[in-house]
Amino acid sequence: MKKKLVFTFFIFSFSVFCFAQRVISPVAGNFCNKQPLVLDVSDGAECFYSLSGTDPLASGFAYDGPVLIDASGRINLKITAIRGDLKEEIEINYNVQEQNPFEEPSENFSFIKNCVNSGVYSYENEKPLEIPSSFTYCFDDDRIFLKGQKLVLDTENCLSRYLPCLVSDGKNEWRFVIFISGNQIGTLSKYSIPFEFKDWNSFCFTGEKLIWQLDDGDWSASKLPVNIDRSAKHTLRWQSVAFEVGNPVQSFVIPAEPEIIVNEKIDSAVNFSIDGDLRYRMEIVSTGVKNQPEKINGLFTSATFDTFEGDSISGTAVFAFYADGVFLGTKEKEFAIDKKPPLSPEFNANTKKFYSRNPVELSIKTEEGAEIFYAVSKPLKISETLASSALSADSPEFLEVKADKFEKYSDSFTIGSTDGAVVFYKVRAFAKDKKGNVSNCSEFSVVIDEDNYYLDSSEIAGSLENEVDEDCDGTAENPFRSFEQALKVLNSRRFTRFYVNGTFKLPSGETVISSNCMFLAQKNSQIIVPSDANIVVRNASFEADNLLFRKNRESNCVSNSKFFVLENSTALFKTSEFAGIFEENGIGFDCKNSVVEFNGCGLTMQSDSYVCALSGLDSKIAVKNSRVSTVSQTAVNFSLNGGQFDLTDCSCRVTAHLGRIAELCAVNASLSKNSYIGSFEKKVRGIVPVWSDRDSKILQDIENSSSGF
Repeated sequence: MKKKLVFTFFIFSFSVFCFAQRVISPVAGNFCNKQPLVLDVSDGAECFYSLSGTDPLASGFAYDGPVLIDASGRINLKITAIRGDLKEEIEINYNVQEQNPFEEPSENFSFIKNCVNSGVYSYENEKPLEIPSSFTYCFDDDRIFLKGQKLVLDTENCLSRYLPCLVSDGKNEWRFVIFISGNQIGTLSKYSIPFEFKDWNSFCFTGEKLIWQLDDGDWSASKLPVNIDRSAKHTLRWQSVAFEVGNPVQSFVIPAEPEIIVNEKIDSAVNFSIDGDLRYRMEIVSTGVKNQPEKINGLFTSATFDTFEGDSISGTAVFAFYADGVFLGTKEKEFAIDKKPPLSPEFNANTKKFYSRNPVELSIKTEEGAEIFYAVSKPLKISETLASSALSADSPEFLEVKADKFEKYSDSFTIGSTDGAVVFYKVRAFAKDKKGNVSNCSEFSVVIDEDNYYLDSSEIAGSLENEVDEDCDGTAENPFRSFEQALKVLNSRRFTRFYVNGTFKLPSGETVISSNCMFLAQKNSQIIVPSDANIVVRNASFEADNLLFRKNRESNCVSNSKFFVLENSTALFKTSEFAGIFEENGIGFDCKNSVVEFNGCGLTMQSDSYVCALSGLDSKIAVKNSRVSTVSQTAVNFSLNGGQFDLTDCSCRVTAHLGRIAELCAVNASLSKNSYIGSFEKKVRGIVPVWSDRDSKILQDIENSSSGF
């Protein structure tokens, strides 16, 4: 059993909510760079930390801003935050194995050195952050990775924040923090007047020894709230109750209540602008976005919020409105900026393996609300040599296969082989959400081989009895080890092609083949048919090439007098050998209503009493460029009743007391360029090599030679 070393990292916190808001960096994990300590102290908390698991208040450091933790290996970080009477305690365990595995001065090396290793990278509009395309990245540890690219923000962005970024080269991961400093325009100079605006529709007079007037109303010294209609502007006047020369009157024009207009810009940034009096300026009170370092200073007539490709932010922005430095009220607007891609599509297939024996049905899914687009490559036909090797999606032959003609996905679909060939498919898919964000492409690859199987006994040394291994699936990598395994597949499919390597022994009794099949031998391969067994091909086609079939006489075993039986079938044997030894009687091939051809083969049959190499009833038999030999007391090469017989360029021999090359009854025969050899115990008069009855027709009988008859 292989043992794996597993590191487990734990995060302890007395307040999960506070922890999630408090610590921006680091987080638990394994990283290839030293980690920065970045905390959110916008609530005014005082924070202390230690790096060795000790109590930060007793022997730690005071946190006064982002700092690079100059430590490697396993680090036990403890943080204590104090805010009034409240105390938070946080523990984070992480591991640093610092490395920059890239060659200097490559783009990757420089990126790690100059951007990542700084811990906190300060983004500037004049100098965009470029993540090399060989990396992938994600924000806020959501692990929705994008391919590296140039990261830019809208030049008018005024949203300041810390944004954690995780980058990977596929093997290693680096985590750092990007600090975004928003634009700040103008300074706030407050103008003091003896009035306080509680909300947009009321104000209170706060002056001492003053009287006031609203528009053309009566003068008053009341300090009770006054409701006003803010759909129009108003004029407030005030003066001292004491006599002064000229009795000076001061005034302030209250502009009508403004509106905030929210627009999405071309780059998906959100812009807030004032629809109202030109004297209005607004101050950003809060945004609802996490990891902001401090309050955003400055006065704006319009404000733009933005984030990087691959991130999303949302919240409720609160703005304080001023006219000529006088605070008049606040307004808030919800906003959302979505530049985060949807989840990459997932493929669901009816097979878990890269090598499939059946057509593959595929369905694709992604997150709700996103559309899927997919592309299927043209089927790549795989050669026999390649198909018999160990294949994977990373095989060089497959990497260049294109799948780039995308169409919208609607329902599951099926891909399969063509013309019985072994084929490779590549399917790619991406998702697109309503904001137009596009996910990374997902990829599914498969080799579909519906017809080709492998029989291999080479790893079973010294034994012809193959043990059945249920894990074998007939692939080149995991071939069948027994003929029984192959037979289950063979009779369940329309057509099967077997590549045979080694020696296989059939079980006792009939081995029935009822589906079309082909056996192709690799190297010296043979199939052994026990004495009490035979092969029956019924209503099917059978083909064998370069294979040895052997039937031996075995002691203490009931002999089966037939080697092959073909019923309503077709068979083609090429460059194959058949050697059968029977007890008393034996027939090599017993053919009924079948079409059989031998080409370049050898048939040798032997028994004690009677033997026939091939017996046929109403069949079409063709034997070409082959050797046929029978040995027994009575021996016949071919015994045919009805049908057709074509014997061409063959060497035929009988070794017997009595025997013939062929006995033909009601057969149409063509015989040419054959040699007939008889080897008898004694010569018998009247024995001819080919005997035919009067119902037979010898259509051709040329260039045949005979000896021993």
